Amino acid sequence: MPLPMLPIIAGGVATAIAFFVKHPIITKMLVFPFFIGIILFAISFIKDLVIPYVQGNSLMALASYLGVLDGINIFLTIIIAGFGTKQVLAFIRS
Repeated sequence: MPLPMLPIIAGGVATAIAFFVKHPIITKMLVFPFFIGIILFAISFIKDLVIPYVQGNSLMALASYLGVLDGINIFLTIIIAGFGTKQVLAFIRS
């Protein structure tokens, strides 16, 4: 008995999927996690690239004692958070 209804249900589901794919907000919602992942990968890559040079420097002990590293940490956190927010807002706006 439910077999004749199967093409009608499949057609309705296909129509709904076609509508969602064409809608720009839905498309952005589908692409957004990949966009965030790319930003996080770029930040992680740069961090992994810089850390060996910073750890190998003998002046870092003095900078840590004077609190310079805490200041740099706060500064970079603000810059990265601002950059990430700016990129996300630009992506949503476009």
